[in-house]
Amino acid sequence: MSTVTETVPDEVPCVVRPATAAELDEAGYRAANPDVARSGESVEAHFRTLGQAEGRVQWVNTDTVRRMRAEKLRRVGMRDDMPLTRMPDGALNALSPEVVRGFNIPDDVPVSAHPYGTPVIELIQRNRDKLFLDLGAGLRHTYYANVVNTDIYDTVCTDVMCVGEALPFESEQFDFILCFAVLEHTKRPWDVAREMCRVLKPGGTLMVDWPFLQPVHGYPHHYYNATPQGNRSLFEEFCDVISSEIAWHHHPAISVHWILTAWRNGLPPRQAKAFEALTVGALIETSPDEQMHRDYCTELHPELKKAIAAGSLITAVKRQNAGRITAATMPASGPNAADNGRIASLESEIAGLRLQLDALRQSTSWRVTEPLRSAGRWLRRVRR
Repeated sequence: MSTVTETVPDEVPCVVRPATAAELDEAGYRAANPDVARSGESVEAHFRTLGQAEGRVQWVNTDTVRRMRAEKLRRVGMRDDMPLTRMPDGALNALSPEVVRGFNIPDDVPVSAHPYGTPVIELIQRNRDKLFLDLGAGLRHTYYANVVNTDIYDTVCTDVMCVGEALPFESEQFDFILCFAVLEHTKRPWDVAREMCRVLKPGGTLMVDWPFLQPVHGYPHHYYNATPQGNRSLFEEFCDVISSEIAWHHHPAISVHWILTAWRNGLPPRQAKAFEALTVGALIETSPDEQMHRDYCTELHPELKKAIAAGSLITAVKRQNAGRITAATMPASGPNAADNGRIASLESEIAGLRLQLDALRQSTSWRVTEPLRSAGRWLRRVRR
């Protein structure tokens, strides 16, 4: 008796915003809204009283997404030195309790949900046979068969739960890596950048969107903003940066609008109204020293002041048990002509060895001895 394998689509909607109660999906609405699931409230009652006005969403096509995920993850090599847990929806979880504690990952916070721009959608659709990594994807409303979504939260589109500082993938797995408005939320973005370069194939392309002048915003934490120079500096060791752009959503108008809106919202009603009446000219022409005594400065809420501050100052005391810290060494200067020749020679040798390794992996003897290598890896883990 023959079986028919159902073909999975290239892409499918996975998140929708119901317009009316007739469009509600009980399971999908509860899955997308944990507060409703915890309260035990009727989905329709919540939607009519709050959900519709708040624009709440629901998961859809979850069975199709599960099948697409299973097929997609079969294409990706995973590290054997990092414990992974299979979630009920087929996603992989690399977040151990130690990682959750170390990175202070809370149970439930709002998840960033932004669509791809048209150029990125077209890039994904033009390269159906290529594998993309979306690092810190958040909640994407469309699920793609060739995009592996990582995040620290298990949403309908999350394929792998992990932190960017230690990706659970084998090296050189992805043709493209997308990382949009994520690095400011990472604890060690330099480690994330190195991991991105590690799992990117030679000749692969990465796209990194990193905010500079933006107020503090969580999801769940906010550590580092970056200048364009800072952005490219983390990738220049392993990648040739072919462009550095200021896109429309990076325009200074975005920063000014965001900062002024946050400032206005952090003031009591009377001061907020007076702040709105100020002109740009008045703000520019009045010195900061003079403005500091005005109520739109003195009455600003401390948390909003922190969110849009020009900087911060800490004072710290070294722990008694901090231990001895190894001195840093100065980085080597750039290679000279002789070094360039040596580097080119080594790169050629590496390329040849890589070809030999690829040929070896395709041989019958390699396939036959795979069980022995697996047993060896298992024994090494047991001994550790």
